[in-house]
Amino acid sequence: MQSSKTISQSKVPVENSDLCTEEEINQLVRTFYAKARKDELLGPIFEAHVMDWEAHFIQMTDFWSGNLLGTSRFRGTPMPKHLAIPGLHSEFFERWLQIFKETLRDLPNSALEINANIFAYRIACRLWMGYQMQNYPNEPLIALREA
Repeated sequence: MQSSKTISQSKVPVENSDLCTEEEINQLVRTFYAKARKDELLGPIFEAHVMDWEAHFIQMTDFWSGNLLGTSRFRGTPMPKHLAIPGLHSEFFERWLQIFKETLRDLPNSALEINANIFAYRIACRLWMGYQMQNYPNEPLIALREA
């Protein structure tokens, strides 16, 4: 079911234990990374920077559980890890959003799809903004397009 609102026009998502289950988040994470690892643009970046995929799955499940369900298991600092990756451009973040959105679309929980897409867009924008400020300080900032 498609909404006529764009992600940036949608309501702010709220932590909601009825929104989805931990298993749905785990499925989202594993399915997304299965696709991203095969992607021509993103695959080489993930393969070069993720050494332990099972640990990464757990970390990302904890991250999304915190955002969507309000759990507090996630212990990490995403910004410095993304800042350290050389040569990223907006296309990388936009492709990440596209694959994430496609993955959510294939899952049966539409509330999860809506809320996770809102969070994903905001997170990607923050990471991209920080990346630009750190790595391209003399260039004009470029906004991400919504997937």
